[in-house]
Amino acid sequence: MTLKLPSTLLRDSALREAAATDLQDIMRLVRAACARYYSPTDPERIYIPIEGVSATHVIVMRNERYYRHSYSLNDNNVVTLGDAQEVNKEFVPVVVVAPSLTEAAASNGASGHFLEAKDDAGKVWEIRVINAGKSKNNTLYPDTLLRESVAKFDGARVFQKSDSEHIKGDGKDFGKLIGRLSNPRFVEAAKGVPAGINADFSVLQTAGDTAAKIKELYDRGMSDAFGFSIDVGGVAKARSGFREAVSITKVNSVDLIIEPGAGGQIIRLVEAKQEVDMFKDRMIAALKAANNGQLPAGLDVDNDAALEAAYREALAPKPDNTAVEAAALREAKATARAVIAESSLPAAAKDKLKSQFEAQTARFTEAEVTAAITSEAAYLAKFTESGKVKAGDFNDTRVTEDRADKVSQQLDDFFSPKAGARLMSFKEAYIDITGDKRVTGLTRDADPARLREALGENGFREALDSGSWADVLGNSITRRMIADYSQPNQYDVYQQLVTVVPLSDFRTQERTRFGGYGDLPAVAEGAAYNPLTSPGDEKATYAAAKKGGTESITLEMIKNDDVGSIRQVPIKMARAAKRTLAKFVLDHLRSNPAIYDGKALFHADHGNLGTAALSAAAYAAARLAMLKQTDMSGNEALGIGPRNLWVPPELEETAANLFRRNTELDKTFVQSLSPNIIPVWYWSDASDWCATADTSDIPLIELGFMDGSQEPEIFTQDAPTVGSLFSNDKITYKIRHIYGAGVLDYRGAYKALVA
Repeated sequence: MTLKLPSTLLRDSALREAAATDLQDIMRLVRAACARYYSPTDPERIYIPIEGVSATHVIVMRNERYYRHSYSLNDNNVVTLGDAQEVNKEFVPVVVVAPSLTEAAASNGASGHFLEAKDDAGKVWEIRVINAGKSKNNTLYPDTLLRESVAKFDGARVFQKSDSEHIKGDGKDFGKLIGRLSNPRFVEAAKGVPAGINADFSVLQTAGDTAAKIKELYDRGMSDAFGFSIDVGGVAKARSGFREAVSITKVNSVDLIIEPGAGGQIIRLVEAKQEVDMFKDRMIAALKAANNGQLPAGLDVDNDAALEAAYREALAPKPDNTAVEAAALREAKATARAVIAESSLPAAAKDKLKSQFEAQTARFTEAEVTAAITSEAAYLAKFTESGKVKAGDFNDTRVTEDRADKVSQQLDDFFSPKAGARLMSFKEAYIDITGDKRVTGLTRDADPARLREALGENGFREALDSGSWADVLGNSITRRMIADYSQPNQYDVYQQLVTVVPLSDFRTQERTRFGGYGDLPAVAEGAAYNPLTSPGDEKATYAAAKKGGTESITLEMIKNDDVGSIRQVPIKMARAAKRTLAKFVLDHLRSNPAIYDGKALFHADHGNLGTAALSAAAYAAARLAMLKQTDMSGNEALGIGPRNLWVPPELEETAANLFRRNTELDKTFVQSLSPNIIPVWYWSDASDWCATADTSDIPLIELGFMDGSQEPEIFTQDAPTVGSLFSNDKITYKIRHIYGAGVLDYRGAYKALVA
């Protein structure tokens, strides 16, 4: 595959005679002009890949698309860039290309510049100078700082040093100088690669061994064996556990070392000469391929103008409607698929027609597709009055997909909260689905074929009975229950207390939390370092448990068409499940259970228990108590205050008046804290209140769901000959919800038990 670019992409005398005499300098000037074109306010922030260049035009790539610009270069090295014109990357058949580009060039006595320029190989590299973010030496280099400092790296010297020399700032002597940097630019983060500063690294001609070693390591995929590290002067601020660079005042050097700390590395080999010559080599190869492996007689390949003319004459594009016809055929097939899919034909018939039109090799119209659908429908209608296909005596097999979808929608509409969508008679739905016209609930009175259709193709069984009705109904009840369960309501407040995790079994879950170290002790000159006191740990445990129950739909409810009661089944199940879960979590605050250390969650020894009624002073005291909590080793104050205020319904007005009333113009300190006021509907103690931190700051309660399933499940409990369907003429559904929870850290909560 070759990239076919405009025939003007040739190196000619004008390029060589440009005021900027170095080809790489011209490339940089053009690239800089392109950067100003695509980012006029901040051209240094982007890097423009050049895909091809001539004396008059350049092709660049932006966002995976190719653009062609005209340009001119005056005697003052000022580039004037024309507007972008999008061009295509065109793939041509292999048969028009010589055996290989390098072989084609060599057979003509060319220098073989496509892979590498012989004189320039390994002399110019694109490198990552430094990554934004935190280095291995625990220094943070923000994006903004690197953007501001890009220009300081222009012309920076590159030395080859040992790591120890680099760390000490030594090794700056002439013999260790191997090159310098140019064209520095800030590159935004993309596809997992952090943002940072890139630059072109030009290796000195005299650094032959070093250049050869870099090239060999790169070619063998071993470029991570070395890297680049900055030596700069600047200002840094001490942060908690790291330091942050706030300015770079001077770039002393960028050093080639073994263990860089901030991501400095080789990115790719840059061969400006190659970027130009590869197009010339490709044209020579294409000319040979079009002329039985020979160049046109008398052609001077060193004469760029003559080469371009021969290339244009030999390979000028010919009028060809093949691509147009292919596109039209693809569009016709896409239209056919859409029209067939929207038809009312059975699935098998749709598949048949889709295959028929996909096999077409000539363009066809939408009218032809519509006619084929009409013909197929008429053919199928001959087999049954309804248009459904029956196949002889094959166990009354039917195309059931449409029927199953209809039944599901029918029952879903019945349970829908939208009045306009509801099926008004549940009894009629039962009769239509089962064929049990007298509503006896007996297998012999049901129509197995209708049940098969109701279940759909995925529901086929060796033996079908009236228990299938329970399955069909159960599916709709489950969908309605899950929908109601997912609706936000007052029970969702429990989510402010928990961190959710999946569980894989019913065994006791253990969660161990480790404390921290105290301040590091001073070490006298020549003295030994003493062992640090190992941090303590706390181990919290809990286990998953099942919650659930049953609900029944009786024969009487169906026969009497008790619409209201039946519709309430999934709603009641959903609300019961969510209410049970919410109370299970919130009871950790209400009932004050014993936790991992054998003491109550709120305890004097935990420093999180008060007795004062809710007031500004009491809340301020609770906040101060939470701020003073220390890590589990007692070394460091956590400094984390409350985010949520939990109150019984009786205290909701008091809390609102405390934090929200008369606060627009003049807020007290406590009012400025503005916690989330959360009333808990079932708390019966009218005076107690509780404050908790944000769980992202301190995980308070871990809530684990079996297999990660946060919604409850519904099961059909009975069969027609066993259980309540047999003995009590009712269908019983079981709801099951499996989860468990345990307190992870008491430091994120405070409670006032008011007498």
